[in-house]
Amino acid sequence: MAMTAAQEAAFKAASGNLEPSGMHLLCLGLLIGFLFFWAAWAIVDVWSGWSSDRVKSAAMGRAVVRTVLLLVVSIWMFCS
Repeated sequence: MAMTAAQEAAFKAASGNLEPSGMHLLCLGLLIGFLFFWAAWAIVDVWSGWSSDRVKSAAMGRAVVRTVLLLVVSIWMFCS
């Protein structure tokens, strides 16, 4: 639903003259950046466990699939 002119003016006044679309892009960028950072951390953590034989290959595969699925679904839901 689109914002009315009064709502847009109030948003700009409260946000320091930032457009709503700019705030939307900023929030999406932060979300996607955080998700990729978390995914890299998760895969590196699972990789270090797998390389030292503390994590089985099947568990590593499941972790990678879950991480990639989380990224794909999040990008599809929030960036489309």
